[in-house]
Amino acid sequence: MHMTVNIIQGRYEAKLADRMSFSDHKTFRTMVEDMSASGAKECTLELTNLTAIDSAGLGMLIIAIEAARTEGVSLTVKGAQGHVKQLLMLAKFDKLVSIVD
Repeated sequence: MHMTVNIIQGRYEAKLADRMSFSDHKTFRTMVEDMSASGAKECTLELTNLTAIDSAGLGMLIIAIEAARTEGVSLTVKGAQGHVKQLLMLAKFDKLVSIVD
């Protein structure tokens, strides 16, 4: 997984690309910790360029959702496409977090 992070006007944005799997756990955890430490009240996980996600990747997204709730951060998942979007919908992530195109 490749990740780019930007903090603009109090908004934390992480753009994820390629494949998200268990091997990305440490990097993703660090991103979640940085999101919490940033003090941002809005966070977007941009998945437009994420081509694949496995069950561990879905678990990591749940970690981000829980961290956002704990910190009082509004979290949005944006741009999921293809296989990634299908898995998010199948796992009913739209019940846990705001998902936008």
